[in-house]
Amino acid sequence: MKITDAKRDSIIGKLKQDIDAANAYYEDTVEPAVMERYAIFQADKGYYRKMFPRLSKRCEIVSTDVQDTIESTMPVLMKTFFGSTDVVTIQGADGTDADSDRAEKMQELINYELQQNKFFMKFYRWAKDALITNLGIIKVDWDREYKEVERTITMDAEAYAAYRPQAEQMGIQVEKVEASPTGGINVTYRSMELVKNQPRVMNVMASEFRFSPDATRLEDADFVAHRKIVSLDYLRMQQEAGLYDHVEEVAEKAVAPHYTNLDIQNNDDIDEQPNKTDSGRQKVELYECYVKLNMSDDPDGRLVPMIVTVSNGIILRLEENTYERNPFFTLSPRVDPHHIWPESGFTDLIAQVQHSKTAIIRQMIYNIAQGNDSKMAIDPAALVDINDVLQNAQFIRVKGNVNEAIQPLPASQLQGWTFNMLEYLDTVKENRTGITKYNQGLDSNSLNKTATGISIITQQSNQRLELIARIFAETGMTELFRFLIKLNQLFVNQALVIRLTNGPMQIDPSDLDGSFDLLVNAGMGAGAKQTNLQNLQLVRELSTQLAEVGLSGPQQWYNLAKRIIEEVGFKNVDDFIVDPSQMAAQMQQAGGQDSGAEDNKTTIRSAITDAPWQVQMQFWQKLGFEVTPDMFTEQTAQKVLSGAADAQAKADASRGGQWNGAGIGAQPPDRGGQGSRNFAGVSSANAQPQAGAGFGAAQQAQQYGAGAQAGGGAPGVSSY
Repeated sequence: MKITDAKRDSIIGKLKQDIDAANAYYEDTVEPAVMERYAIFQADKGYYRKMFPRLSKRCEIVSTDVQDTIESTMPVLMKTFFGSTDVVTIQGADGTDADSDRAEKMQELINYELQQNKFFMKFYRWAKDALITNLGIIKVDWDREYKEVERTITMDAEAYAAYRPQAEQMGIQVEKVEASPTGGINVTYRSMELVKNQPRVMNVMASEFRFSPDATRLEDADFVAHRKIVSLDYLRMQQEAGLYDHVEEVAEKAVAPHYTNLDIQNNDDIDEQPNKTDSGRQKVELYECYVKLNMSDDPDGRLVPMIVTVSNGIILRLEENTYERNPFFTLSPRVDPHHIWPESGFTDLIAQVQHSKTAIIRQMIYNIAQGNDSKMAIDPAALVDINDVLQNAQFIRVKGNVNEAIQPLPASQLQGWTFNMLEYLDTVKENRTGITKYNQGLDSNSLNKTATGISIITQQSNQRLELIARIFAETGMTELFRFLIKLNQLFVNQALVIRLTNGPMQIDPSDLDGSFDLLVNAGMGAGAKQTNLQNLQLVRELSTQLAEVGLSGPQQWYNLAKRIIEEVGFKNVDDFIVDPSQMAAQMQQAGGQDSGAEDNKTTIRSAITDAPWQVQMQFWQKLGFEVTPDMFTEQTAQKVLSGAADAQAKADASRGGQWNGAGIGAQPPDRGGQGSRNFAGVSSANAQPQAGAGFGAAQQAQQYGAGAQAGGGAPGVSSY
């Protein structure tokens, strides 16, 4: 985007204020809390040396309650979000069939794109960061990758003359032109082909995320930035790709980046002074800012969403934000309506328990050690050599009575309430987090031995975990899906085929148009699946009763079976049951084909009866019938008679409708009776010949539309 120097300086000044304010808030408020929570999660011994300096000199064992609880929570969350049922479902806003089809294709496309991004591990880090630091962050942008490919096409000389200037304008490089052995010209060219056109999902560390301190919601923040430490070589590569400008100005003014305490904690081997002889390795601090700016000269102008990339006070890229929002999405187990980064988190619920247990366990271990290796009271005058005691010699030489020379000091007993305190702390932890021995499968000696009792306790303990999962789904996941819908509508500009469990699906850009609603599925918890299966069994019994009065049919039974299969854990429902609507469509299509085939048969049969007798004879012989030329004599005569009768009837009708058979010597033709439907002179290869000059057609042969009835013989054609 072209702007004046004055406008550029104005933008840099505003960004500097935003960056300084965001950095100050991060370093003063966010970073200390994040570092402390990481230390608690990792049960860092250095952290507890500062907390318990005297106890740390005696014992450095640390309780890992926070780590144990979070690691026990992760399987439940992962099973909830990556089970058989979609946590977030896309639905058409209008509710029409066409809208539902578009919503289904959008759902399948987004699921496929997340699979291509290995979203299972991305979500694992996202959710785990949220539980540890109280805010997990991911960033989504659009990744469009081109690859140079070589192609060969054949065209004539005139087409090549028109193609060559167009190819040069489009940046297509013609490599070779040669005559084709089959005629024309073989043109070999190189061009850039789109090989990747999809969203890209990446995890963002807390040390890389900046936002306005006064913002209460991330999507409403006036300033959000992705802070990166990159090399000058990276900036130069981006400039060669046409993405950045003024890179050499950055290289001239480059200063060493400011590494935060969390940067150093995450990577102790940071090289703050790289080799200056190789400028490409020099590191600089880069800010990719998603900011709202007034781009007009009017001081009261509207704020426009912009993306500004700056480094060392120099704008490298300036463009309008087509996303219309920042591409960051956060998860937090606790929602604070007044802060983007909640001050109290999941780790804080258990931290005090872990601190207390650490102190008590250290005291217990020290007490046990004292009891097992008790101190001795000695009388130096009664010892031959005091070094026997100091050097822990096997034999200690004494003068006189050994009980008077050496006597063990009494050790204090471990108090009984110590274990009661530990049990109390475990109970507090379970009440605060919802992670109990029941839902971890650890309590094999439970006093409640009934399945119903265990199920009730487990369901109650899972409620807090289900709430966390629901908060994740309603906040970060829903916003992520909404953003992916927008990206697909903006950037998918050609048809694509995605791979599904039941085969490929072709998606056209027009299939992604429209408005969509996002629905978070209820009952997402692991314990809810068993409850859902039990409830579905009740629905199955109800459906049986409704079917007796016609209120439940095949489609309703299919929906019920599909839901049961999904709750069990299988996604490929089509491997087990068939959708009745698809069966009906297939049967209707097959019926149409059969009807068309029958019409074709009727047309063929009618045409055969009108063909010359030689053609008819060959036709019936191919079908397995024994026919002779004599059999067609009466048929030919009857056709002549029938034609004459029709002509006479038309003439009589024009004169008043009277029938005149004079000169014809025959009865009026039977237009609706047996005579008009029978085929004369055809016998089956397996039939016995009948007596008489001719024979009538078998009733089965009527379907071939045969001619008139033969002579006076009786019917003698067997069906085939």
